[in-house]
Amino acid sequence: MKRIFLTLAAVLFATSAYADGAAVYAAKCKVCHGAAGEGSKMAGPVKGKAADAVKKAITAGVPAADGKKEMKPVKIDAADADAVAAFVAGLK
Repeated sequence: MKRIFLTLAAVLFATSAYADGAAVYAAKCKVCHGAAGEGSKMAGPVKGKAADAVKKAITAGVPAADGKKEMKPVKIDAADADAVAAFVAGLK
């Protein structure tokens, strides 16, 4: 019974973190990177990128390249950055 509870708790936590990442992505990233991370004229695609690379881009920014605009660091807390990074890494 304890294993079932712990497994259920882990799944619920992971699902809520994923949902929070999706919500933050929708609020802060979707306008430039697209709803599914496919990119746009303004910003490149992010779907499927490694979580550590996404977090670095969020916290440090990305220089302009390939006709895309510079991305300045995003002012969100570390937990939200981790959640967005996990969400983006899971996009396919």
